[in-house]
Amino acid sequence: MNKLTRSSRYMISISVFLIVTNALLGFLLTKQSDKAIRDLIQHRMLDISNTAASMIDGDVLESAGLDNLDSPECRKIYETLTFFQDNIELEYIYCIKEVADNSFVFSIDPTVEDPGEFGEPIVCTEALMQASDGFASVDEMPYEDKWGRFYSSYSPVFDSEGNVAGIVAVDFSAEWYDEQIRNLVFITIIVILIAFALSVGIIIFIATKYRKRFKSISKDMRKLSDEIETLVKEVSIDSYWYEESVSEKKEKSSNDEIEVISLKIRSLQDRLEDQIGYVRSLAYIDGLTGLENRTSYMEQVKVIEDNIASGKASFTVVVCDINQLKLINDDYGHEEGDKVITLVSRTIQELFSNEKLYRIGGDEFVIIGKDPDYAGRISDLKAKLKSSRAEIDDLPASVSAGFSVYDKNTDNEYSDVFTRADKLMYEDKKKFYLTHEDRRKAR
Repeated sequence: MNKLTRSSRYMISISVFLIVTNALLGFLLTKQSDKAIRDLIQHRMLDISNTAASMIDGDVLESAGLDNLDSPECRKIYETLTFFQDNIELEYIYCIKEVADNSFVFSIDPTVEDPGEFGEPIVCTEALMQASDGFASVDEMPYEDKWGRFYSSYSPVFDSEGNVAGIVAVDFSAEWYDEQIRNLVFITIIVILIAFALSVGIIIFIATKYRKRFKSISKDMRKLSDEIETLVKEVSIDSYWYEESVSEKKEKSSNDEIEVISLKIRSLQDRLEDQIGYVRSLAYIDGLTGLENRTSYMEQVKVIEDNIASGKASFTVVVCDINQLKLINDDYGHEEGDKVITLVSRTIQELFSNEKLYRIGGDEFVIIGKDPDYAGRISDLKAKLKSSRAEIDDLPASVSAGFSVYDKNTDNEYSDVFTRADKLMYEDKKKFYLTHEDRRKAR
C-alpha cells in the first residue's frame, strides 16, 4: 500500500482539527448558553419577587389573619400583588407565612380562580427555607402541588424591627421554564451534529481518494478546502459582507498544495476567532439595543461588591423602567414596542454616554455612574422622549426613574443602593399612573 502524500496527511489533520474544534466549541456553547439563560430567568424571577416584597408593609402582613383579611391594610397588599399578577408574565404571586420550622402556609393569595386558602399548607423547598432566614432565593429544581409543577422565587418581607414577617412567592410554570432551556440546547446540538457530520464526511471522502495520483488528490483537496471555507462563511453572521482576504488571494494563485493548505488553516483559524468573538458578544450585549445585558450587569455588580468590601466604592445607581410597554405591545404590536425600547435606549445613551448602561429586563434599564445628582438628566430624558414621539408614529414613549447614591456609612452591599433607586422608580411610576388613570381604564 502506498503511503499517503504529505498533502493528504495535512488534509486529514485539518479534518480532525475541525471535528475536535466543532465538538469543543459546541460543548462550550451548550454549557455557556444553558447557564446564561438559567441565570437570566432566575434573576428576572428574583427581580419580580424582590420588588413586590419591597412594596408590602411587613407589620401588616405579619398581623394578617382570617379575622382581618378584608381590612383596608390587607386589601392594599391584595392590590399590590394583583398589580404584578395582571401586568407581568407569571403564573401566580402570593404571600406565605411560616407557622413552624420548615412548615409554611398560604397567607394572602390574590388568585381569582382556585386561590390558596389562608392557612393551607405550602410545599416546602430549600429556596423557601432560605427566604424564611431572610435571603431571597430561587428554586433550582421544580416542585409539584395541586396547581401544577413550578419553579418559584421567594423574597422575605421584613417588619419594622427587621424580622421576617412573611414571604412573597412568585410561581413560574416548570413546563415553560424547561422548554426555554430545551429549545436552546436542542438548537445548539443540531448545529454541532451538522458540523460534525460534515467534518466526518470530509474525512470519508479523503479516505476513498487516497489511492489516486497526487495530482488528483491535490485537485480534490482544493475543492474540499473551498467547501470548508464556504461552510464557515455560511454559519457566519457577517457572511453577506465577506471579503476575500490577502491570504485567500495568494492561495488561489499558488501552485504549492502545502502552501495552499497552510494558508487555508490560517484563514479558518481567523474565522473561528471571529465566531468566538461573536458568541461572546451574544453573552454580554443586548441584541435589540446594543447596551450591555443582564449577564454583563451581574458581573459589574460583583466588581462593585469587591470595591465595597475593600472600601474603594463610589457610585450612583439609576433605575429606569418604560411606562405602559405591555399596553404598547398589546395595542400596536411587539414590533412597535421594540421601537419604543430602541428609542428609550438611544436616548439614554445620548444623555448618559459616560456611564455604564445596561438593559436588565424587557422594559428595565440600569445606569451606574459617579454623578451624585442625576435629577437633571432624568428630567432631560423624560422631556426628550416626550418630544421624540413623532419618530415612532406618535407612540407614548415615557419612563419612570429613580436614583440613589452609595453611602459607605449605611450601605453594606450594592443591593442596598439598588433597592432605594428601584423604590424611587416605582414611586415615580405610581405618580405616572395617577395621571394616566383614564387611559388605563379605557384599555
